[in-house]
Amino acid sequence: MATVVEKQKAGELSAAEARYLQGANEPAKSSVLTSTSEYLNNPRFRDIYAQMGLKRDGHDLPGAYLIPDVHRAFAEVTDGERLFGLVMEEKARIPEFAEWLDARFTSNFTVESLRDYEPGTLGSRIHDFMASSGMDIDFMFLAEAENDFEYLNKRRVQNHDIEHMVTGLDPSPVGEVALIVANTIAINNYFAEPLASELNRFGTFLTSTGLMRMACHYGAVVPAYLEGIARGYALGGKQKRPMFMIKWEDYLDWTIPAIREEFNFEDGPEDGHWTWTFEASKG
Repeated sequence: MATVVEKQKAGELSAAEARYLQGANEPAKSSVLTSTSEYLNNPRFRDIYAQMGLKRDGHDLPGAYLIPDVHRAFAEVTDGERLFGLVMEEKARIPEFAEWLDARFTSNFTVESLRDYEPGTLGSRIHDFMASSGMDIDFMFLAEAENDFEYLNKRRVQNHDIEHMVTGLDPSPVGEVALIVANTIAINNYFAEPLASELNRFGTFLTSTGLMRMACHYGAVVPAYLEGIARGYALGGKQKRPMFMIKWEDYLDWTIPAIREEFNFEDGPEDGHWTWTFEASKG
């Protein structure tokens, strides 16, 4: 005769255990799926969260293949009017932030414009990245910003690859999440909670789904992933303002070690520390 353990599926709770956790109350019944969460109620958001958290990262498609769908999902659950209002509130509260927004500085990096920087400098590092990869520093939000929030997003993207270079949080799967966490902490320490939460939600989406994806399919990467979160947390906590507000164009002739010392970026690992995770989290 099969035992109780044999009848239960692996990891399944007994009826008594389930009752202990669920309590006596039942959720409200409805003819459609509803909840008090606008994210759970949104079919696109629900689906893309599940896909990002449960999929494998195959060699058939780019790792960022679903990111446009993630942006569409966020657009459907974001109150734009409220978001713009929060930016204005923080602009009124923080003079430095207002000055940064009003300046609307943008850059236009080209291989030619960066050719003459000395080896070891940030300018040379950006030049080598663009020349060897054929990629641009600008890759999203290329149109001229029509409002403060669009400008904020534009600079976040313009600074993204540079932040990888100066922090040592590389563009590996682990380095990417480490940089997200660093930015999350820096933003949370600078802005009031409502705007900080809005600015950090997309990155938290990617961090949480990435961890689940590793746990499901690439378990060897999980400890490194958690290390990346810890390093990012430590680095972000030392920042005086969000990294997207730093005008890296003023530091093109600085060496990378000098920049790391200036901004307390010592929590980044040595070069190549997470390189192995590129292949370990694929297939």
